[in-house]
Amino acid sequence: MPMKLYAHPERYLTKKILVAAAYSGLEIEAVQGSSTSEAGKIPVLETDKGCIFSTSAIARYVSALRRDIGLYGQSLIEAGLIDSWCDFSTHELEVPLGAWLQASSLPKEVADRAETDVKKALQVLDNHLLHFTYMAGDRISLADISLCCTIHHGKGSVLTDAFLAPFANLKRWFNLCLAQPEFAKVLGKASAAPAKKEQAPKKDAAPKKEAGKKKDVASKKDAAPKKDAAPKKDAAPKKDAKQAAGTKEDAPKSADDLAADRKKKEKKVWKEGGKRGVEIEGAADMGGLEYFCTSVDEPDGDIDLLEMCMKAMNEESDPTEEERKGGSGRIGKMIFSAGTEQLAIIAHVPEAKKDALDAKEWLKKVCEAQGGEVLPSSTNLLAKGIVKADADKGKFPLKIKEPSITEAITFLKAKGLFPDKDDDSDDEFVFGDDDFPSM
Repeated sequence: MPMKLYAHPERYLTKKILVAAAYSGLEIEAVQGSSTSEAGKIPVLETDKGCIFSTSAIARYVSALRRDIGLYGQSLIEAGLIDSWCDFSTHELEVPLGAWLQASSLPKEVADRAETDVKKALQVLDNHLLHFTYMAGDRISLADISLCCTIHHGKGSVLTDAFLAPFANLKRWFNLCLAQPEFAKVLGKASAAPAKKEQAPKKDAAPKKEAGKKKDVASKKDAAPKKDAAPKKDAAPKKDAKQAAGTKEDAPKSADDLAADRKKKEKKVWKEGGKRGVEIEGAADMGGLEYFCTSVDEPDGDIDLLEMCMKAMNEESDPTEEERKGGSGRIGKMIFSAGTEQLAIIAHVPEAKKDALDAKEWLKKVCEAQGGEVLPSSTNLLAKGIVKADADKGKFPLKIKEPSITEAITFLKAKGLFPDKDDDSDDEFVFGDDDFPSM
């Protein structure tokens, strides 16, 4: 029997719940109309154990039902991060966006302030997404669902392509979310229709040829000066210049240029690794974790660069430095990097933990699940593996990254090395904040 959700099916608040339900594999029947809730308002989720009301509470409950999916995090610290971004969505984005959408009925200064506040909120999100693939953790969570549904609500009206143009990281994340089947099921697939409309008028340019024919019908005396007015000698240098420019652009880079590019890339990889190392150390301490699974962006699927990133994470951290780096060498880690051709994976197990976990065994379990391979240079303390992309089988590095991280965590749980939320009380996931403001 599917649970009944009394709500307005087309409201973006309802869609948050439906997207979360799609990820959790739940059957929820959206019913428009009044509910049986004692509070006398919607949305209300009717379950066999009672009713849950308010959007935030329902979304959190639905997200927490499938702990293996991780919509509400895999640890207390992840749950806290997700709550932080959900609250940000409510108070910092949805409130001003709702006011901006009603600009025609508001004083101009109020509407202008709402637009400014929306822009500030989007800038915060864009800055965050410069360093992270998702809002909290290494997979889609309720934080991504809440923010994506809110932005989707404003798309096509106030949140135009021109308005969103400066937020490149936000657009990358937004399109990534919409590409997921669970989002597409509720919000619809991302459409490229606006681009087609702009290109369509080019087809109407054909009638110009007829105008050219009319000119040819004109008297030969009138046409003669036009032929003389276009010297071929003057036109030739322009073509040569374009060809020369094209040849210069297409020319292969020299060995020195390639080495310089590689050096720049390594610098970015080292910086990302050092920063993530500090973050992992802090998150592990707060959540009481000894093992961590996460992804990084800069290596772009290059196994050698990913190993460099791991070294930066494990570097000794100087507490006196203004900007600390590394510091997570004592924490067991598996890190992932998706490129166009492969998913690169490295597992690190500290010497002090080698009796509890074998890095090679851990990585082998993850690689086998995706048809990957463990590289021969792997050891019980540092194991390296890759999963090659295969378009014919629908195997894409970015797509298989999330299931691979889940597989790595599942292996740790089976060995009792990672906290399992199933031991926690469900109550903390049922009760949420007050309902989100109406738009």
